[in-house]
Amino acid sequence: MTTLNRDLFLITGIPGTGKTCYGDKFATDFGFVHYDLEDQQALNRFTTFAQLIIELLSLNKSVIVTWGFNPEDPPSLELIRQLRDAGFKMIWFDGNRPAALRAFRRRDTVSEGALVAQMERIERSTIVERLKPTIINSFDDLGHFKPTAQLLEEIRRA
Repeated sequence: MTTLNRDLFLITGIPGTGKTCYGDKFATDFGFVHYDLEDQQALNRFTTFAQLIIELLSLNKSVIVTWGFNPEDPPSLELIRQLRDAGFKMIWFDGNRPAALRAFRRRDTVSEGALVAQMERIERSTIVERLKPTIINSFDDLGHFKPTAQLLEEIRRA
């Protein structure tokens, strides 16, 4: 969805699909403001979701919010609802699971056990069916990340 000629995207999805990396690239390459909700220090600045959303909208720029949330956490689902109500288009990154696993392993920031637990939560949940995000495969047919401009165009067209 575009508001005042700007893009407002919430990108979430399975681990290892490039959510944060693409958020950074969209900021660098295309002038988006990238807000990573996994950055707890940044998130702690706000006492309410409404404060966060007001700040994001007050920027008068295209905004990309990235987040690998817990699909069964009621506060997380409430924030998603509020972002969508504010005009953010929800994108779910998915696709080549072996490629996502390889990308996740290269990060080496979280244990593989944590990845397995998170994937199991996602697989057991009905989050995609309930939220009905636009599903985007962030990988090409060979299991490589898509070029940033191509992925942004796919997100805008979806």
